[in-house]
Order: sequence, then C-alpha cells, then structure tokens
Amino acid sequence: MELSSIRKQMTAIFLDGREYTKVKEDRYTNFSYPRFPKLMKFNTERYKVPGFGSYMTMHTKTVFGMELLTTSFMPGEGVSVPYCLIDIMTVGKKRTVFVEYYDCRVEKQEMKRLEEVGRRFESLTEYTEKPKWYVGARTPYSLIKCSDKIDELKLIDMIVNSVEEYRKEADNAGINEANIEGLKKFRNRMINEGNPSSSVLEKVFGKEGAKEFFTTCVMPVDE
Repeated sequence: MELSSIRKQMTAIFLDGREYTKVKEDRYTNFSYPRFPKLMKFNTERYKVPGFGSYMTMHTKTVFGMELLTTSFMPGEGVSVPYCLIDIMTVGKKRTVFVEYYDCRVEKQEMKRLEEVGRRFESLTEYTEKPKWYVGARTPYSLIKCSDKIDELKLIDMIVNSVEEYRKEADNAGINEANIEGLKKFRNRMINEGNPSSSVLEKVFGKEGAKEFFTTCVMPVDE
C-alpha cells in the first residue's frame, strides 16, 4: 500500500473540479521528531475549500518502517455533513484503516451514501481498539478495518469509495452556520480529552504548540 499514491488519489477525488487554494508552506509543512536523529518525519498539505471549509493530509514516515497518512475533511463553513477523519497505517505486512465520522450537526439528517459504504465494507476484518472517548462518539457507519498485505486492495477500495461518497454528500448538503459551534465543541474535546495524535504532537510542539497545530491544520473552523 503506497501511501503517497493513495494521498494523491484521495486529494484528486475530493478537490478536482472545485475551487480551492493550497496553503503556502510554513513551519507545519515539514517537521520531524526528535530533531536528531529524525526518527519520524512529517509532511503536511493543507487546502482552503470555499463552500466547504478545509482539507488536510499529513504523511508520516518512521525509521522503524511504519507509515501513517492522516486526512482531515473539516466542514468548517457549516456544511451539513459529519466531520470526517481518515487514518491509514502500514507496518510490515499489516494495514489498518480508520474511516471515522463525527456528527457535529445541529440537525442530523441521514447520510445514505455513507451508510451504504458502511454496509458494503462491514464484512472486512474489524480492528480491535482500546476504549477511548472518541470511539463512542463515532457514527455507526464509521469503518475501522485491518488486513494483511495480500488483501490490502479491499481496504484501498474502501478508502476510495468513502472519499467519493463523502464528497457527493458534501456537494449536495446545505449550510447551517449553527453547525460551526458543534464542530468547535468537538474540537475542544479532541484537544482537551485527547485524540490519537495527541502524544506525538505534544512531543513535537509541546502542549500549547500541539493545540495550535490542531486548530490551525487539523480542524480549522472559519469564523
């Protein structure tokens, strides 16, 4: 599973044919941990998407052979779709994919396309997680799956289908500015109660720096 290729594919699916602006390179574009030796290297790409909010991908490579790709779809303008976070991890022959939806909307209308994708891939092997507050906050159609290298094509198909259908939902959804408050509250929980990347980001940037990275890059909300 080539994460650089998947990153390009996901970005093309979500952004092609729509207006967007890529955020200029800054201190969040390339960074590492620790400074020396550089055991983990991070590359971040961020986009402002008028009519939706923001889109971010972060590719992490480690000297241990593990790679991570985090993709954040932030409907920060109040678009009536759930917040979507996709995490992909490869290490050795293991592949794990988290397609997470967090419904912060005031009016929680059905997401038929996302529900259908959930049914289509529900038979794939479930990844066993440790109990965390955010696990219970996900929608029922979130997909937390794993496989070995032989069956990784099924996971790639799941990723592609998820992004395709999420874009369709977003393109056809209305805007309710009241949704923004729900996103802010959820973002505060992710920062204050912890999220999967909390420990790493705090090591890189410190506690306050990690908070700033999260609000600036992962979950920016347009005021």
